[in-house]
Amino acid sequence: MEDYYAKVYELPEDKLVAEIERLNKQLFKINATSPIYNQLVDMIGIANDAYDEMCYKKRVKVEDKIIEIGTVDQETFTPDYSKEVLLNAVVQQYHKGVKK
Repeated sequence: MEDYYAKVYELPEDKLVAEIERLNKQLFKINATSPIYNQLVDMIGIANDAYDEMCYKKRVKVEDKIIEIGTVDQETFTPDYSKEVLLNAVVQQYHKGVKK
């Protein structure tokens, strides 16, 4: 048994369109209450998704251009606190919390 998903995604565009047409013709011939009807609907959905993806890939190749707008320089500043300044800040915060 073959994997229909893989088969459809490997087809070239003209054969994929022919496959979609073939599936639609079969769908119109089958009774809607038949279990095969739902299978055909799913197969058409997979084929249409493959075709849509193929069209998107073509469009992206044409439209995908990078525009150079410049560079951004990043500078990180880390303050150099002495142990005494840091200890005083911690003690002040602690006393504010205790008074409440």
